Amino acid sequence: MDNFLNKKIVCVLMVFALSASSLGVSAIENTQPAQKSKFSFFKKDKNEVKLKKTKRVKITEVELPQVASFKTPPEEMQTKTLQECVDYAIAHNPYLAVSEQRVKAANAGIGEARSNYAPRLTARVNYMHNANSGTRIANTHENSLGFSAGVSEMIWDFGRTTARINMAKYDTQSAQYDYDYELLDIVYNVRINYYRVLMALANLDIYEQNVRINTLNYERTKAMFDEGLKSKIDVVNAEVNLSDAKIQLVDGQNNLANAFITLQNSMYYTEPDIFIVQNTENFGFLKADYRKTMQNIENNIKPSGFSFKKNEDGLITLSSGIEHNDIIEGYELSPFELSRQEAVDKALELRPDLKSHRMLAKVQEESLKAIKRQYAPEITGELSWGYTKNESTYSSPFQVGAGVGLGSINPYGIHYQIKEGEAYLDIAKHNVNIAKTDIYWEVQDNYISMRQLERKIPLMHQKVKATLENFELADGRYSVGLSNYVELQDALTNYNNTQLNFVETVFAYNVARENLLKSMGVK
Repeated sequence: MDNFLNKKIVCVLMVFALSASSLGVSAIENTQPAQKSKFSFFKKDKNEVKLKKTKRVKITEVELPQVASFKTPPEEMQTKTLQECVDYAIAHNPYLAVSEQRVKAANAGIGEARSNYAPRLTARVNYMHNANSGTRIANTHENSLGFSAGVSEMIWDFGRTTARINMAKYDTQSAQYDYDYELLDIVYNVRINYYRVLMALANLDIYEQNVRINTLNYERTKAMFDEGLKSKIDVVNAEVNLSDAKIQLVDGQNNLANAFITLQNSMYYTEPDIFIVQNTENFGFLKADYRKTMQNIENNIKPSGFSFKKNEDGLITLSSGIEHNDIIEGYELSPFELSRQEAVDKALELRPDLKSHRMLAKVQEESLKAIKRQYAPEITGELSWGYTKNESTYSSPFQVGAGVGLGSINPYGIHYQIKEGEAYLDIAKHNVNIAKTDIYWEVQDNYISMRQLERKIPLMHQKVKATLENFELADGRYSVGLSNYVELQDALTNYNNTQLNFVETVFAYNVARENLLKSMGVK
């Protein structure tokens, strides 16, 4: 009979533990809490941040590849578009992985807060030896062995746990928005570095053209000196300018190599092979055969492709071959379509850092609720069973109970905790207003800078055409002896500088456009 009763009590304990484990409240407070089920606190809220279920992998120390070489045959070079570089960076950037783990850690805090409604299990085994001796009583010795188990659960604490669950939920959403902002930084850093490579390639094309022009100019001047048509100083000046052009070419090659390294670094590129880039919508200077330029980046590029051109009088000119190497050939600009107000509205809607500040303000609101509700009592339920046996008797008590009570309350301390919570809530709300205002002016500043450069590009386009025409005229005048070498070289320098300025303006425009899109929160 005793064994049957003991088994029955154990079964009742298990049923109570299973039913108690499903009790709880919803993660977000409702204005009508009576309609909420007490069995829903472990269920996912529809507004809760949903994390991708990924298998946890062991993190090992990164293995870096061999230093990339630019000597890959042109036909074996991979081509990566701007979007492909961005996708690679998203997949390999460790800072983004760190932000993702912060989101997971914050999300775990929701379950930790909900666990306050989960049952608490206790179990205890004890052994006792009693020895009694005296002058008027018989000496006795008694041994007893006991076991006890119990289940207790907090049924309701008048919203304290609900507020803590809400805090964890809003903190998780804030971490998710921080992840999105980190993603913006990564994406736009790669995009700007991609444009930097395009600019370095365009500049290198200008430097190569300048070397070819100065080479022919030196050879022409030397030939005319041999005929007694030019002075020795013109030959020396032409040789000096040719050396300067070659130095610029070497600097351009170094700039291109550094730009590629910067791009690969922002991508956390771990492949051993070099890749090449492509023209973008608003940066279309690359020629179809520039793969050979990439192959020879570590070597001196031999200037070629120009030949002397003689007019009807047999005078040598350099105008042939300049036009089809012109940097503005085929360039087109696609203007930005949104107005300034539309850009600002989009930013206030999309910016993840602003959303994060708003979530942090909600965290502080829930924190203040939890502090104020420390004055509320706590309803708990308990179930316990024990078994104790000594040498002559045994007992097996079974207890079920519930209670309402206050914990250890310090009204003086809670008063100042409330003051502190109110101050932190005000700080969080001020941070929302600060972020909103900063975004408002940041977008406008970026928009104006972008529009200014957008208007400047067509003007620079016309200037490149004008300086090219001026150089051709100076070249013709020099070949017939109507101008000196200084005038010719000034025209060439002006033409080269105008092309470089045009490329730099296009680069600055693309950077300004990317900064505007980033400030708008566009992914």
